[in-house]
Amino acid sequence: MDFRLMEPIFSYLKKRGLVGLCDEVSLAGGIKSLADDLNGPTAQTLLKQIELSKALHHIDTVMLMNHTDCGAYGGRTAFASRAEEHEKHLRDMRTVRDLIAVRFPGLAVELTLADR
Repeated sequence: MDFRLMEPIFSYLKKRGLVGLCDEVSLAGGIKSLADDLNGPTAQTLLKQIELSKALHHIDTVMLMNHTDCGAYGGRTAFASRAEEHEKHLRDMRTVRDLIAVRFPGLAVELTLADR
C-alpha cells in the first residue's frame, strides 16, 4: 500500500516471474493487524482474501511482505534500534505464517522484509 514500495515490489515479482500471475493484496499494517488481533476487521479482510485466492485461483503459496519504517508500527522512531525494529517485523510475520498454516493447511508461506 506504500507508494515507496510499488517499484521494488514490481521488480521483485518480475524477477520471480510472477507479474500478472499472482493475486496481490495490500492493506496498511495488514501483518500487524493479523498478529495483534486475528478477529479484528483488517485481519478478517486479509484472511478472506487468502481464502478467495485459494478457492478461485488455487494458490499454493502466500508471500507475506512487511517493510521497515512502517507507519502502522509507529515508523522507525518507535524502536530503540534497527535490530529491534527488524525483530518485531519478523516476529509478527512468523506469527502470521503460523496462523495461516493452521487456517489453510498445505499453503506454503514465504516471508520477506523490505528494509526502507
